[in-house]
Amino acid sequence: MIPFLFFDTASTTKCCSPALRKMQQYATTDYGNPSSSHLFGQKAGQAIREARIFFSEQFRCAPEQIIFTGSGTEANNLAISGLSLYFCVQSKKPSSPIQVITSSTEHASVRKTVTSLKDFGIHSEFIPVHRSGQPDILKLEEALQSKTTHSILLSLHQVNSIVGTIFDLESIAKKVKKIAPHLIIHADSVQAFGKIPVPRYPSSIDVITLSGHKIEGPKGVGALIVLNKNILPRIRPILWGGEQENGLRAGTQNAGLIAGFHEAAQQALHQQDDFLRHTSQLRNHFRSLLERKNLLKKNDSFGSVHWNSPENSIPNIINLSVPGLPSGALTQLLEERKCLVSVGSACSSQKTEKDPVLKAMGFGPEIQNSSIRISFSRTHQLSEIEILGAALSDSIDQMKKMTQKSKRTLSS
Repeated sequence: MIPFLFFDTASTTKCCSPALRKMQQYATTDYGNPSSSHLFGQKAGQAIREARIFFSEQFRCAPEQIIFTGSGTEANNLAISGLSLYFCVQSKKPSSPIQVITSSTEHASVRKTVTSLKDFGIHSEFIPVHRSGQPDILKLEEALQSKTTHSILLSLHQVNSIVGTIFDLESIAKKVKKIAPHLIIHADSVQAFGKIPVPRYPSSIDVITLSGHKIEGPKGVGALIVLNKNILPRIRPILWGGEQENGLRAGTQNAGLIAGFHEAAQQALHQQDDFLRHTSQLRNHFRSLLERKNLLKKNDSFGSVHWNSPENSIPNIINLSVPGLPSGALTQLLEERKCLVSVGSACSSQKTEKDPVLKAMGFGPEIQNSSIRISFSRTHQLSEIEILGAALSDSIDQMKKMTQKSKRTLSS
């Protein structure tokens, strides 16, 4: 039986062996509650302390500035809601409405959290992006200089999960802090960590989100890295209960998941340069295959391949469209050929509405409705890219034949 090829690593990755071993150890052997004082609890607690120290060393901050969460989504929520609601509580009668700013191409966990703050009287401002996927800096500056609102937080992704656009966050942060020195800046680095360098202290970025399962770690674990220790007291918990994570994230900590995240992060950071080189080679080879097959077109002609990812994108994420072939149909045709790809973010793929990223970048309905996301990992081989290229070409040929047959049937 021919195995499936998984080209959806932007949604999740296969767990690496060192992470799996740690998960098993703390689920079956050293399975004590890390808050307990007995031996089993101490062993679990020690694993969490070691992970916390590792991340603090990587980001050049104190261990208490590492907050482990249940996911990247939760970390984004804690950063945005936790900091915004603190200001909301502190400023019961602000001189002007509080404002949170983000871009129009953010992940749903940022976009929806920002929007939800309106229930607390907090205004949200979504900055448009250019066709390149880069934020409109002039619009961002205008939002910061608004005389009707007071900006407290800016949340931006480092790498876009749909098309792979890379934001130069350090450059953006330095510019905006000249206008608003007290603005807190949150970076969603879920798709960046372990692939490209992420901000470390000292930085104009204040807080960063990470996720375990994007780097061959376990699902169900993430982290909020507070680079600016001065904002630590301003984070209001969104989960209340025990004093885990220094009182900022209640709930029994999962030592196995955190230790697995630790192992995966060590591996990813060690292999980061190789990952970039390898996935760049895979992307370039895939594009050359499409060019040799004369599939890449400048126009949106029927059955052509439209490359949607901008030039300044991370190499492991490719977004493309085949006008005239709906996303769902294309992914099904590829799956029939044992190639698994995505129609967009896994968090939104079950919804009928299209992901807003391509629309925000100025692509029309024809491109939006036919887009798919292909994402590579360090384990993919050039031979597998050949299979993917052939599968895409065959799928398009099949679609053309079916269309031509349908036209002949209608005309007869």
